[in-house]
Amino acid sequence: MQKWKQAFQVAKLELSYSWQGFILCLILTFFLSFLFIYNLDAYLNTQVMGYDLLFITFFFLGFVWAKPNYFQLQHQSSGFIAAPVFLMQLQLPIEQDILIKSRFIVYFFYSLPWQICFLILFYASSINEVLSVTAYLIFSIMWLSVTLYAGTIFPINDAGEQGFFSTKIGGILGALLYFSIVFIFMFPIYILTNHGIVYWSIILAQKWPWLAATISLIIGFTAVNVHQVYMKKKINKLDYL
Repeated sequence: MQKWKQAFQVAKLELSYSWQGFILCLILTFFLSFLFIYNLDAYLNTQVMGYDLLFITFFFLGFVWAKPNYFQLQHQSSGFIAAPVFLMQLQLPIEQDILIKSRFIVYFFYSLPWQICFLILFYASSINEVLSVTAYLIFSIMWLSVTLYAGTIFPINDAGEQGFFSTKIGGILGALLYFSIVFIFMFPIYILTNHGIVYWSIILAQKWPWLAATISLIIGFTAVNVHQVYMKKKINKLDYL
């Protein structure tokens, strides 16, 4: 826990200059909340795949792209992309584990607060007729865990990315690949069950709440630790000169 506190002190520099991005995050959170709330009944009745795709993307990506430009990934002269603030901090006498944790904290600030805000609005405005308070807490844990085991791949990219996916074309193809993988994952579920991911997460929260929450949290916190180890290996492997 002490290292996380120290990492927060490192992350505060970037977070203190991100207030404009956070205002944008708040506005977009209310906008997305309206979309999800307004279309919930239609989704439960017709199972529109776009609802699931947007829901997954929101909990996977968060609003990490809303960071100010000078904190975004940028091309470096050595031929890879990385976060300039991270490269600067690498030159400072900061313990590597603390520096890595600081990148995760920044990502969490661009995802978890806004996702929690959405989940509160979502329950208060619509889904409270479908799920009890307890079941909805389980539902929320399941989806916030997506941020832990899937979304935490984004802080790793701050350390640097080389090769094809560091180019503009590679970035575009990478985004298309993401949507293709999600679609391929969701499509059989639709075909076999005639229901989508969000629908089945509601069912899991109703019928197997503690099992679903436990598995989600175990996978989530395990992934956070694994991703930190992977990021450390990546830092030691890349040539930053």
